[in-house]
Amino acid sequence: MQKYTYEDKCTMYLSDYYTMMYGFIGKHLIEDLGIEGEKALRKGTREFGYDRAEVKREKALKAGLKINMKTLFANFPDLPNDPRFRRELQELNEQERVSHTLRCTMAEAWDRYGHRKVGRIYCEEFHPACYSHYCFDLTQVNLPMTLTQDGDDHCDFNVVLRPENVPDNLKPVCFSEYDPLYVEPEIKDEPISAKDGFGSLSVKLYYYLFKCAVSICGEAGEAAIVSGLKEYASAAIDAMKEHAKEDALEYNEQYVHDNFPFDMDTVHDTHWTGYADNNSRKVLQKNLCDLVVVSL
Repeated sequence: MQKYTYEDKCTMYLSDYYTMMYGFIGKHLIEDLGIEGEKALRKGTREFGYDRAEVKREKALKAGLKINMKTLFANFPDLPNDPRFRRELQELNEQERVSHTLRCTMAEAWDRYGHRKVGRIYCEEFHPACYSHYCFDLTQVNLPMTLTQDGDDHCDFNVVLRPENVPDNLKPVCFSEYDPLYVEPEIKDEPISAKDGFGSLSVKLYYYLFKCAVSICGEAGEAAIVSGLKEYASAAIDAMKEHAKEDALEYNEQYVHDNFPFDMDTVHDTHWTGYADNNSRKVLQKNLCDLVVVSL
C-alpha cells in the first residue's frame, strides 16, 4: 500500500471536497428543478471552463508562448498533481494531445456519493468548454470514453488544434511553424499549493453554478443551491472527522484550513475578488462555512 505524506493527503482531500461540492449542488439542481436545473448546471459548468481557459491563455500570452495544445497542457498548471491520479500520455505537441486517464479521483468521489450522472455532465461540459476556449474556440475536443460513463474503464482524450481550422491571422499566434522568428521562451512554472489552487477553483465553480441557477431558475435556483450546500456540509464534516481520526489528528480549525478548499471567513478570502457581485458568497457562508465552524 502506498504511503502518503500529510501534504499528499491534504491535496487528496482538497480535491475530493472540491468534487463533492459539484456533486451535491448538481444533484439538487437536477432533482429539485428538472430540465431547467440541468440547464443551469450545464451552463454554469461551461462558464467555469471558459474562465479557467481565459486565465491560462492570458498567462501564456504574457509569457510569450504560443496558444496551442502543448502550452495548454504543459504550462501554468493551476493545480498540483493528485498522487492517486493515473494517466497514460500518448502524444503531446502543438497540434494534439492524446491521453488515457486510467484512474480519476473525481469520478471515484462522485461514485462514492451516488453522483455519477452529475459527474458525467461535468465531463461533457467542462472539458470541451475549457480546452476549446483556450485556443480561441477552435479546438476539437473528442472524449468518447469517460470513467463517469457506465461500462467505460478509462477516459479517452483526443484534443486537436489543426492549422487548417485556424484563421490566417491566428496561425502565428498558435503555431511556431508560422512564426519563423519565434524563439520559445524558457518557462519556469511556480509551484502552486493545493490549498490555493482548489480554493480559487472552488470559489469560481460555485460562483458560476450559483449565477446560472439564479439567472435561469430564479428563487427556486437559489433554494436548490442552498439545499445542495447543506447536504454537502453534512457529508464534508463527517468525512473530515473520519479522516482526521484515521490519521490520529485533531479535527480543528487548522485541520479544516489545510484540508477543505473554502476558507471559513469568506469576507476576507481574496479568492472571492471579482466573484462576489451577487448573493453567492453570503449564501455559501451561511449554509456551508458557518455549519463547518459550528462542527469544530
